Amino acid sequence: MLSQIQNQFKSILVISALLSATLPIAPAQSKTPQPLQINFSQPEQLTQANLVAEDVKPSVVRVVVGCKAKVYSPNTGKIYELEKITGHGSGFFVNPNGYAATNAHVTNPEDCQQILREDLATQLEADGQTLENIEAELKWIEVKPIQLVYLPNQEQLPFEIINSGAVAGEGKDVSIIKVNVINAPTLKLAESNQVKLLDSVTVVGYPGLVETFSVFDEESFYEASFTRGQISAKKNLKDGTPILQITAPVPNGNSGGPVLNDNGEVIGLVTFGPNDDFTFIFTSNTIQEFLDSANITNQQGFVNQEYRQGLQLFSEGKYTQALQKFQLVKRLFPQHSEVESYLDKCQTIIANGN
Repeated sequence: MLSQIQNQFKSILVISALLSATLPIAPAQSKTPQPLQINFSQPEQLTQANLVAEDVKPSVVRVVVGCKAKVYSPNTGKIYELEKITGHGSGFFVNPNGYAATNAHVTNPEDCQQILREDLATQLEADGQTLENIEAELKWIEVKPIQLVYLPNQEQLPFEIINSGAVAGEGKDVSIIKVNVINAPTLKLAESNQVKLLDSVTVVGYPGLVETFSVFDEESFYEASFTRGQISAKKNLKDGTPILQITAPVPNGNSGGPVLNDNGEVIGLVTFGPNDDFTFIFTSNTIQEFLDSANITNQQGFVNQEYRQGLQLFSEGKYTQALQKFQLVKRLFPQHSEVESYLDKCQTIIANGN
């Protein structure tokens, strides 16, 4: 995983704590949902950057891992159920049949028994036992990893690992995983050999801060964040694997997330760095190696095409035509996270005579 939240954020928390201690906190007020407010006099125009961002968002997912187990203790006659999420990263669809790319250090299995020992010890202590005294008699049953992909529409799906490397320094930190969906919106891999110094890049992913601090609502947990930067260096690891260094801020939790060029194509995925502003990425060409070895093609399907056309038509004020595109996207991929909002906008505008 990438480094922890930087020290400057601690000062923000201190200031927030002082303010909360001195200002009265008003109780939350329930609000009646307000109707969608749209300016009907002119189209809601989207810039090229807006179009790229809206096109990319549905393809970027959160990858969650952990462990669960049942442990039987003859001393107490009880079965202890244990479950723990150990970490999360980001990833993105590379093929419409549910194949996604992320980091190997995000997905590779850990020692579940070791991870769950502390929670088991706590439960045993509540029954007057100590783990050290009865550990030899415990029976571990149903020990399983937790492997989930959280889609941006909040649906959670189990994944399987198709092809995986190893953490940077031990191998190529890339993992190809699969979830059970069809017609998934995907991202196109660019030719990373064509990347040049000071090229603009955009990083997309799910920062762990949103999960750590309770000030955010549940929907924010599923909302990907975009940060901008540049290519600052082209390097190689000791084994010859090419690495790109970028300047874009990359918080913890973005591991495995896509790094894009200005066309919305993937030039690599976030991998490692000593702090949030000093990040290295494994290249799209390395991702392609893993896809090739698993006979998986990187391709964009009909959903990508129709949604992109719908966005363009919407931006041009052609709402009836855009509506038809968005309706088709919804039928082909019901889990699409963004299309429902555009369907509502189009229907509201058309109903008001535009």
